[in-house]
Amino acid sequence: MVKQKKNEFKKDRKKFPYRTMGISNIAINTKSVKMPSDFYAKKYSVQFYDFDLPQHQQTILENQIKTILEIFPYDCICYKTKHGFHFISFALLRGLRVTKARAIKLSKGLLDQDYFTKRKYLTLRISEKWRNRKFRRKYAVISDRPKFHGLLKEPAENLMISEKHLNFYRDNLALPDFVYNKYEKCRKFDLGIELHHFTTRD
Repeated sequence: MVKQKKNEFKKDRKKFPYRTMGISNIAINTKSVKMPSDFYAKKYSVQFYDFDLPQHQQTILENQIKTILEIFPYDCICYKTKHGFHFISFALLRGLRVTKARAIKLSKGLLDQDYFTKRKYLTLRISEKWRNRKFRRKYAVISDRPKFHGLLKEPAENLMISEKHLNFYRDNLALPDFVYNKYEKCRKFDLGIELHHFTTRD
């Protein structure tokens, strides 16, 4: 059993050789933030989706964007990555099942997509991808961090949003002021977010 586990670890390390940091879509009420009585839950989430460009495509198609936006009913911004695009909403939803189920169903409907996680929540990359260099102190950067690409759906006034998710993208991923200001009239809730390291492919 021990040998099998070691072999599985080696296979995972070969399949996912690079390290990076991600933000999860979970929003936890750790400070007993007062929520509307008709919207109370122990856990909340925001909608994420990670689209990888198929090998035969150089950019995302309009019909693919239209399909993706179907799981983003309230707001949506887009970030460009080395191999595709990140779609992000800051609108709060109750629980974690809805956002993950939407993403899985979408991946099955789109060709060549595998956005999935064994965890209960979804994750998007927020930093460079890197690999360790033997006998050197510095890391080798494989992919740059995601870059803002566009605002696809503007938020409505009084939309309930995760303030920390919004501020994180402004402070760490250069979310433009003109987009940040679109959320000025939204109802912001100070719920906890989670960041973590994980391994990935190129």
